[in-house]
Amino acid sequence: MRGILFFLLSILLLFLLVTGLGLFLPSHVTISRAVNVQAPRATVHALLASPARWQQWFPGADSLPLVKKNDRVAGIAMPNGNMLTIRSLSDSTIVVQGLQTATVDGDMGFKLLGAATGIVTVQWYMNFYFDWYPWERFSSLLLENKFGSVMERGLKQLQQQAQSDASIN
Repeated sequence: MRGILFFLLSILLLFLLVTGLGLFLPSHVTISRAVNVQAPRATVHALLASPARWQQWFPGADSLPLVKKNDRVAGIAMPNGNMLTIRSLSDSTIVVQGLQTATVDGDMGFKLLGAATGIVTVQWYMNFYFDWYPWERFSSLLLENKFGSVMERGLKQLQQQAQSDASIN
């Protein structure tokens, strides 16, 4: 009986220790990457604001199906069943919803910065929001490695596509 009680108390203590350590990790994580694009702002905005054009630069989107609503492309269907769609749109900001995993909520978006003629800085950011659960908080430590290189590759492809579109026009 003492052995079982010791085991249960040890498990409880370990859980409380891991949960306590997890509470020191942030509940909100933002991953951000940026690139300078030598193209008109309208060209870059058109690539970001149209889900139908995401397949030209968004990593992996060339093989993902487009989702249509009311005979227009509303977003892309992700392999995990989520749908990436534009939540809000302005001349300098595009906010995309649908960046959820099984337990973690999030969003992503793009900001167009800079007033220099012909050069636009595109910032791609992803926000993740975590509950108090220790496994969620500890998973936040892996997000930079998981999404950072994908974002860099996507921005490089966006840069090439925008500069190619600008040279054609």
